[in-house]
Amino acid sequence: MSTGAKIGLGCGGCAGVLLILLLMAGCVAAVTSDTEADAPPPAVSATTEEADEASEAEPAEEEPAEETGVTMTATHAGTVGDTIDSTTYTAIDVEVVNDSDEPVDVNPINFTAVLSDGTVVSDWADTIFADIDPIDAVTLQPGQRASGQIALVGEVDVATVEMGDILGLGDPVVAEVG
Repeated sequence: MSTGAKIGLGCGGCAGVLLILLLMAGCVAAVTSDTEADAPPPAVSATTEEADEASEAEPAEEEPAEETGVTMTATHAGTVGDTIDSTTYTAIDVEVVNDSDEPVDVNPINFTAVLSDGTVVSDWADTIFADIDPIDAVTLQPGQRASGQIALVGEVDVATVEMGDILGLGDPVVAEVG
């Protein structure tokens, strides 16, 4: 074998070993993060008793916010125009408060609205040019809050707003629109 072939096989072999090690490290990280994600539910079960007591006096829709330590308020902000054409939007003021012990990701693409007729609307891409003060994509540390607006195409009657995570793994935080 030539010297170039020997060097090529040696470098290729090292790269292959590094790739296998990285894959194994990724698997260990995935398993470890699943274990850490399983740890918080016992703490959540302690607040479930409080939520059960509070559920007699409050609507059931607020329980997910109490269980996760994240609360959200949503109020109707009227109609707004478009920055490009004559489209009309319904604007909703939203405030998210992180009272949990973990960071929470807030992103406008994670919001959906349920209309009064039960229709679920998630048209973030259609409302990019709405003339609103949009809620920013941020990571809220414990004790922090974020506020801004979301928009829906047309003049619609919004009953509730939900904020979920992008993968849909957790329970959404729900707020009735006041």
